[in-house]
Amino acid sequence: MNIKNVFRILLISFIILLLLIGCIKISYATTTSDLQDIDQKIQQTNQEIKEVKKEMSEALTQISKLNSEISTYEDEIDDLGTQIDGLESQIALKESEIQVEEEKFNTQYDLLQKRIVALYEMGSVGYLDILLSSGSLYELVSNYYLISEITENDKALLDKIEATKNAIIEQKEYIESAKEELETNKKNMQSKKLTLAASKDKKQTLVANLNEEEASLEKELEEFEKDKRRIQQELAALAKNSVITVSPGGYISPLSGKSKANITTGYGRYSWGGNHTGVDFATSGGTPIYAVKAGTVVTSTALKYSNGNYKSYGEYIVIDHHDGTMTLYAHMQPGSRAVGVNQSVYQGQQIGSVGQTGNATGNHLHFEVRINGKPVNPTSYLP
Repeated sequence: MNIKNVFRILLISFIILLLLIGCIKISYATTTSDLQDIDQKIQQTNQEIKEVKKEMSEALTQISKLNSEISTYEDEIDDLGTQIDGLESQIALKESEIQVEEEKFNTQYDLLQKRIVALYEMGSVGYLDILLSSGSLYELVSNYYLISEITENDKALLDKIEATKNAIIEQKEYIESAKEELETNKKNMQSKKLTLAASKDKKQTLVANLNEEEASLEKELEEFEKDKRRIQQELAALAKNSVITVSPGGYISPLSGKSKANITTGYGRYSWGGNHTGVDFATSGGTPIYAVKAGTVVTSTALKYSNGNYKSYGEYIVIDHHDGTMTLYAHMQPGSRAVGVNQSVYQGQQIGSVGQTGNATGNHLHFEVRINGKPVNPTSYLP
């Protein structure tokens, strides 16, 4: 984005210099004093250009960093919200389970009390007395069997009561731990929200001081961050139905004859503050783009403004490889996408062609690897 403005400013500067040089050539009889005035004006103009570039660069750099920070904070708040919802659901489930276990415990305990009362009511008559009082061999066997059943049942009942009691204690301990984690997450979320609000306020102050052209560029940067975040959420939702185990092996290059050694822009933050969520391969327009691994196309679309102009990733495709990873291919040529959503692709199949649609200043492939919708450094996956 900044490059366009730099070129524009340099072009204006060049035209001014041409005009001034022309004046010098035509007015070759100009006095030394006039030449000094012209030199002074040239220096002044150059200084003004430098100041404009500096101010524009600083303002947009700060805004770009804030856009990236805001997007990160929003992601973290979403993650904390998901964790909080999960913990609250687990706590509610455990509380319901405890209620069932406590009802079971009360039933078992009542039964044990009845057994104790029954034994007490037998008085001093012990198990041996019962056996000796048997009137026949059949009665003796029956009494022995009854005593055995009673003692085994008593032991089993006590074991059940002990197991139920331990289960209740364990679940209550889990709930206490979950509640502590829940409170911590809620505090973290509140802190993130305050930080997010401060970043947004700071950004609005900077935006208010931008001129019309800079404001337009800022809108593009903001739109790009929103698109990236929306795509991340969409892919995260799709990833829930995908394989969890991540396998980094088996990828080919998305461009024939290219490897990670040919990456022209790496993964991570730009010097001006933006966050580069993939890697770039600069190459000529129309170069075929290949699926790095077999999978299913989950996205095949074009991001455009309401006026029809491309934005953000422009023409792009996302493939789910069913190994825990998804790959994204962006800035393709208009109309070059060769595969659609839900289509199965094989490794090495051409899916499109290199272009410069969207937020791109030249022909190149923007390539990403994502896990659970979130971008990771693709270099470890590329040959």
